[in-house]
Amino acid sequence: MQKLIERLRQRLAANPPLELETWVRGLLIHYFFHTSDRGRIELSGEGARTLNLLAPTQFKGQGRIRIDGSAVFGVPRSPGAYACTYIEARTPESLIEVGPGCVFNNRCVLISEGASIRFGANVLVGPELHVMDSNSHDLRLPHRRSPDPRPAAVEIGDEVFIGSRVTVLKGVKLGRGCVIAAGAVLIPGFEAPPMSIVAGNPARVVGQVETEGQGQ
Repeated sequence: MQKLIERLRQRLAANPPLELETWVRGLLIHYFFHTSDRGRIELSGEGARTLNLLAPTQFKGQGRIRIDGSAVFGVPRSPGAYACTYIEARTPESLIEVGPGCVFNNRCVLISEGASIRFGANVLVGPELHVMDSNSHDLRLPHRRSPDPRPAAVEIGDEVFIGSRVTVLKGVKLGRGCVIAAGAVLIPGFEAPPMSIVAGNPARVVGQVETEGQGQ
């Protein structure tokens, strides 16, 4: 085994690093998509035929995953380009919907457990976003091993910008153009009007996004 590993190491070392990087990432993209529940994916948008997967992405579940063909998953020149984004419509009633022009950075987690998670158009997402439309478990102590009996839809409006390591919990609604600061935790039922700047744990509205002509 050691001789085999050494031969493999030598062969890898003989390849140009950038070429090897592209090959390895491509293999991981293929593996995670191959192990996905691909029958749950619905491509939308004019002329949409394939998903734009630039980093490993896996799709799972029994529900619907509706994605516009112009959406992009993964950023090769960003941390976590070899890690897997995980998207699951866990129950038959679940829905995850991604609108046109959305771009997701690496290592995102989207899990729907019976309500829905919807992204509007042109949403930009930083690395390690975590979105759920449920608490994962019933929070009552005698029932904590059971699913959440009251999932609530998550709605992320058009042109929202979400920073890195943001957590979005059930029932959250973000209006058009909002900016969500890195590390923010949006607790169940949180709502932000259009063009809000949101930050903190728990998150709150801390300002307004400037429009053209402001600040000049």
